[in-house]
Amino acid sequence: MNNLRELLQANNIISKLNSLQNLTNPCSWTGVLCNPNNSFITGLSLSSFYLFTIQDASSWSSLVCGIQTLETLDVSNNQLAVIAPPLLLSSCGGLKVLNFSFNMLSGNIPSFQRSLERLDLSHNSLHGVIPDQITEYHNLSVLDLSYNRLNGLMPSGIGKLSKLKQLILSQNALTGAIPSEIGHLSKLEQLILSANNLTGEIPQLIAQITTLKRFAANYNSFTGAIPLGITSYISHLDLSYNKLSGSIPSGLLSQPNLLSVDLSFNKLEGSIPVNLSKSLVRLRLGSNRLTGEIPSWSLRTDVPSLTYLEIGYNSLTGMVPRELRLCKNLSLLDLSHNNLSGHVPRELGELNKLQVVQLDHNSLSGEIPDEISGLQILNKLNMSWNSLNGSIPPSLSKLQKLNNLDLQVNNLTGPIPNSFGTMNLLLELQLGRNRLSGVIRSLPTNLQIALNLSRNNFEGPIPASLSRLQSLEILDLSNNRFNGSIPNFLTQMGSLTQILLSNNLLTGSVPRFRPNVNVSTGGNINLSYPPPNPPPNPSYASSVSIVDWMNKNAVSVGIVVSSTALVVEVMVVVVVAVIVFRKVHRINT
Repeated sequence: MNNLRELLQANNIISKLNSLQNLTNPCSWTGVLCNPNNSFITGLSLSSFYLFTIQDASSWSSLVCGIQTLETLDVSNNQLAVIAPPLLLSSCGGLKVLNFSFNMLSGNIPSFQRSLERLDLSHNSLHGVIPDQITEYHNLSVLDLSYNRLNGLMPSGIGKLSKLKQLILSQNALTGAIPSEIGHLSKLEQLILSANNLTGEIPQLIAQITTLKRFAANYNSFTGAIPLGITSYISHLDLSYNKLSGSIPSGLLSQPNLLSVDLSFNKLEGSIPVNLSKSLVRLRLGSNRLTGEIPSWSLRTDVPSLTYLEIGYNSLTGMVPRELRLCKNLSLLDLSHNNLSGHVPRELGELNKLQVVQLDHNSLSGEIPDEISGLQILNKLNMSWNSLNGSIPPSLSKLQKLNNLDLQVNNLTGPIPNSFGTMNLLLELQLGRNRLSGVIRSLPTNLQIALNLSRNNFEGPIPASLSRLQSLEILDLSNNRFNGSIPNFLTQMGSLTQILLSNNLLTGSVPRFRPNVNVSTGGNINLSYPPPNPPPNPSYASSVSIVDWMNKNAVSVGIVVSSTALVVEVMVVVVVAVIVFRKVHRINT
């Protein structure tokens, strides 16, 4: 026990403090687990003990294997590069739980003791195939090999692990199909196969595992239809980011045990099932090929648990159902990128838990209802790319938690409400491609991401209210009828990276902006541009002193003078030579 105490003390300050209090009772030491009577050690938790060298592995593993009553060993979150051989031998006690997660293991998966009940090798760099002998660990209830570099097929003999409750193989490079033998795992509760390269159809037998509560096979390349009855027992289903086709089974969303369904980013067609479970919390059907109307979902007087509803990027038609007002727990509503028509329901204002509303890229018409201002914790509202008309309700300024407001590409008219200046948390305001006009007197002073007022009917001088937007990065005033000169205060907005002023009626000279600001002013026919920046004055160069500058120029002057003298000497010699030549020529003649 002295060696064990020294190991704990050497690697963990907390253990050292605890062991000083009781040197004789190891069951009181941090990291040591004992039986209920504290008569013998059953487990060691050496997580985050800075175990990393091969020498350390040999020493501490031999010590650990000397504890004959040891059943659980947790060495997670260290820097171990190998699994010490003593831990793989049957002579190493009666280990039932082995946790090597979050280390630096590499190479192939080694052979372990057949007595193991829980094996966690996740978050390492293991590669190669999953060995067939792993199917001989008949006592395994948990097998976690996630977040490695494993490839090849899932073992066909996986069905032999009759006691398996959790099979987690996500974030690897596994290929091929799910073996049909997986349906023989009658005690399986979690099956996580996410983020691999698995193909083929999802076996129908999975729907018959009565104990299965969570099935995640997202981010693969599965094809074919969703198995019938897949949610008969499952609570959490994630088949997103695959290539599944066909329709959504009619009873898939109605099972009373259902909590979460994600079928987004597939090739599913047909309509959304009309029956919805009261217990369902999260529903994602976006980025498919769904058609038809959004169901009214006969919820009667029951308040559904639905919190997230994402059905954007489909081809849904019809109106936004007023029955959504019954979903009092909704915090996210995404109906974007569909073919929805009609008015925005006033009843949406009753869903006071909403934080995100995305109705953009539809064919919605009519005015923005005042009732939307009742969504007091809303932080994102996107109704862009519709056919909304009327003026922007001043009541929207009551949305004091709003960070992003996007109403661009509609038919909105009138001015920007003066009360918008009180929206202190607004970071982005998109109002482009409307028919807005009037004087811009007040804007949210903390705008940061972008202010887009392009393609409207604003006129007159560029408003001085913009000068208060000192955190703004992108300003788009293009395609309006602003006139007069470009004000100098725009050059003093220190966060600007892009400013678009093109296609207005601006006159005068374009002021100088910082070099990193992208300025667009085309289409203003009466604008003049400043001459290029003059070269820097050497006398003000920060890296060269006045004396150095004078010395360097003195050398240059000397060179010029010397060169000039040499040229004069050469000319004198040439003139003398010519005179002599003429005299000689006369004598000869």
